[in-house]
Amino acid sequence: MQQVILIVVAIILGLMTGKFTGGTTFSALVCVVAGIFLVTPSLFKFRLSDLSSIKDHMPSVGKNLWVNYLLLTSLALAIGYASQDIGIAAALFLLALLPGGGMVMMWIKQSGANVKLGFIIFMLNLILLLPVTLIFSQFQNIAGPFFPEPNLSAVGHIMSTKGIMPLAPFIILIVVPFVLSRIALKFFPAIVQFTGKHQQTISKTTMFGIVFYLFSLSTSQLLFEVSLLDLAKAFAATAAFYAVAIGAAIYFSDNSANDRAVFWHIATRYITLALILAVFNVDTFGASFILPIMIAYFIQMGSAGFLSRRQIENTG
Repeated sequence: MQQVILIVVAIILGLMTGKFTGGTTFSALVCVVAGIFLVTPSLFKFRLSDLSSIKDHMPSVGKNLWVNYLLLTSLALAIGYASQDIGIAAALFLLALLPGGGMVMMWIKQSGANVKLGFIIFMLNLILLLPVTLIFSQFQNIAGPFFPEPNLSAVGHIMSTKGIMPLAPFIILIVVPFVLSRIALKFFPAIVQFTGKHQQTISKTTMFGIVFYLFSLSTSQLLFEVSLLDLAKAFAATAAFYAVAIGAAIYFSDNSANDRAVFWHIATRYITLALILAVFNVDTFGASFILPIMIAYFIQMGSAGFLSRRQIENTG
């Protein structure tokens, strides 16, 4: 609950700061910070040999793959198409492609799920980041003819980021942290020990800073420039997507420790990473593109807290 409150406070402070200052300019360094302080510490416990245990959990791993990357992406596209807003559709598609997230391991531990399996699935989803960004980079070309042209008038004053190279997130968030973790394990065991002792504090502080920064950006201030109709449409579409995701997580999982681990990777999304990627594409899809990802923070934080308590009560 404490981490949920910290994130909500970071969102509110970030929006207020951006509102009164006009918003800050995006820097790719935030991706580096996320990679070093959020991803690298989790990799200290990871060995390449851990991936060999995937074969022992094929039903769970297979369920994670087909529910997230086939079922939920298809339903996200259907909800997005119903909105007839390419920005909303692109945002939901991006959220569908990014299961789990920075807080997913916390939910897994709290709910009594299989932590080792949860971590294996977490790493597998991160490894899939490269094909995910490659797929998303083609969204406008494939889906564009089925939607009205996006309204880019509200983003005219936002500095263009000229898109994002699909390989960049994979290198910054996977390759670099993995290399740093191997160097630390071999040459700097004191850093590994210190990080393990204070990982929760490091994670909370980093998450607070990143969320505050992302919501203080000039792109995030588009929230105050869209119409109430667009805001309501984005909220309805995002709520529908989460209803589908949580419904699928409940339907396709039981009360076993293994299925609980899969449950959280279906019910939650990597919204912080989605918001980082969204900054690079807001001038392509319009102001509505940022809305579902921002709204996702509030829906996911509230629902995850409730679902965690529900699973704890059902333990045993």
